[in-house]
Amino acid sequence: MAKQNLVKLAKGNVGKTTTAKPKTTKAPIKKAEKPLTPAQERDLKAKQKVEELLQDVELTPKKDEKLLEIEPEPIKGVDWLEEQVTTLSNENAKLKDELVIAKRDYEKLFAEFQKVKTGGVSVSDDSALKVNIIKLFNEIQANHMALGRNFVIVPPAFLNRLIMFFPFLNDEKKF
Repeated sequence: MAKQNLVKLAKGNVGKTTTAKPKTTKAPIKKAEKPLTPAQERDLKAKQKVEELLQDVELTPKKDEKLLEIEPEPIKGVDWLEEQVTTLSNENAKLKDELVIAKRDYEKLFAEFQKVKTGGVSVSDDSALKVNIIKLFNEIQANHMALGRNFVIVPPAFLNRLIMFFPFLNDEKKF
């Protein structure tokens, strides 16, 4: 018994009573699961969300309902080509009509712009206008030179301004 007390003392079980421990069976060791990649996690979450959303939806068609069948590839034959040509011809005709209208509108706007630019004088009567402007320019220029270049009423700046507005007057310039 002394030996047993000595063993108990060494183990640290000196006044303690020992009770028999029931044998525990070891649970089977689970293999560690591989961590999921972000793409796999996203797919798993998406599947769960789809299942959650489709809980109340019947996925089987009713007897009365007809399923819409879509042909995988439309049949393209002569009839289809004729339809396409007809459609394109109609679109082309519409675009040509729009072009004609746009050209007319542009011509009107351009004519109005030219009228404003020329000061209300139509440009169609070019030769008569040119002759009269040259006459006016020569008269003013002659008065300027006759008065000893001291003509204050119509200064040379005015003549230069006329040349700026009517570039063909540059050929008539003498000062």
